[in-house]
Amino acid sequence: MSIFKKAAAAATAVMLAASCTACGYNTRSALTVDGYSVPAGIYIYFMNNAYNEAISKLTKENADLDTTDEKAVKALPLEGKDVTTWIQDRATEMCVDFAATEKKFDELGLTLTDEDKNYVEMMMSYYWNADSMEPMGVSEDSFKKVVTSTYKSQAVFDHYYGIGEGELGVTEEEVTDYYADEHIRAQFVRMSLTDANGEMLKADGKKALKDMAEDYSDRVEDALKDGGVDAVMAEMDAIQKDYDAYVEEQTAAATAATEDAVADEDADSEGEEHSGSVTVNAEAVEDETTEETTEETAEDTAEAETAAEEETTEAESEAEDAEDETAEASEEDGEQETDETAEDETDEESDEEADDAALLTTGADESDEEATPFPNESIISVIHEEDYDDPNDIYYDPSQSVYEKLLAIGEADYGKPYIVEEDDYYTLVVRYDIRDRMTDDDLLTEGTLESTNYTMHQKDYEDLMDTWTDVMTVVRNDAAYRRYDPFKFKFA
Repeated sequence: MSIFKKAAAAATAVMLAASCTACGYNTRSALTVDGYSVPAGIYIYFMNNAYNEAISKLTKENADLDTTDEKAVKALPLEGKDVTTWIQDRATEMCVDFAATEKKFDELGLTLTDEDKNYVEMMMSYYWNADSMEPMGVSEDSFKKVVTSTYKSQAVFDHYYGIGEGELGVTEEEVTDYYADEHIRAQFVRMSLTDANGEMLKADGKKALKDMAEDYSDRVEDALKDGGVDAVMAEMDAIQKDYDAYVEEQTAAATAATEDAVADEDADSEGEEHSGSVTVNAEAVEDETTEETTEETAEDTAEAETAAEEETTEAESEAEDAEDETAEASEEDGEQETDETAEDETDEESDEEADDAALLTTGADESDEEATPFPNESIISVIHEEDYDDPNDIYYDPSQSVYEKLLAIGEADYGKPYIVEEDDYYTLVVRYDIRDRMTDDDLLTEGTLESTNYTMHQKDYEDLMDTWTDVMTVVRNDAAYRRYDPFKFKFA
């Protein structure tokens, strides 16, 4: 932290101390859990999380809710409670879980590894923001305790559910079986029933696309007979390339047709203007001939000369105006070109910044990544509808119809092609045996095993924690709860 930020933090601390003078120092702790004192800063941090969770739930129930209207938000009930009470109760639950983790970590005699400690410091340097947190009352120490708690929680989880070493005897075989049961390995080619202009195909166009899909399916069937699953994968890759080329060809043809239509319209428009000009000129010539024939006097001649001079002057004026317009157009083109150049440079800078942000997040440069050996395959997670409060939150990859078809394909039919007909697509799908790719250098890396194990036992761990927290004595500091009203903060 720079000396300027330290000075700002010190000033903030003085302000907080001054504000505490009026209400005493009895709000430094928000609550105690079995005698463990939870600092107010940690309570405020979790209250921020609870506030955002409440807003998310309320906006889902009330699509037109103005979340900046405090009165409107506070007037809405949430799960049978007023919003303020709901936020405070939810923040309390998080604080109790935090305290339970701290106490269990110490009770089991666990310690963080040097790697864990390094990660804590990295997280602190990346996420700590004194300017936004300290004014709310979240100190750097409180924030560090929250970050550290996530690694302590993982250590407690591993104590009970660690693969091959946990107290509850989780084996690697159980984890790999769970992974296989919870994932689908597949390839699919999506064939759109809309044309290059986004319009739905007519009956003959749909039939042509259906014929194409069936032809693709026949190719996969032949590949399966001749070379097995490996041949099917190669054929599906080839089909994807063929379809991509077809789409590109259709798009190019549609673009060319549009350009030709525009050119024809321009030509017709120019022809009409030219025809009108010729007619007017012919009438003018006829009038002039009549005048010359009937009245050939000196006066007429003088008038004709005067008119000619006026026309000449007008023509010169129009020529000058045209020249000026040309110059202005050139300047505008130059300005536009300059703007476009600047815009391109800005886009390049934005792309570089995005790459830098991605590098910071992932810790790896894209150029260092090896090309996947199965670029057209998808690994799709099995969906459990009971895990969702709202069915609309479920995301199907690539669609519900395709997902349900893949899920229904049994092991005996792995490698066989199927066509799924939807309103907007014909989709050629093939499912494979995922265990063929479950090796430590492909799908089943150490990190995948750990994350799968956590997913597998997360609910069990939460239930285990409930057995600890249910018997804990929680004492709220009413003065702190009154003082730290969630609607007094500018939570993000």
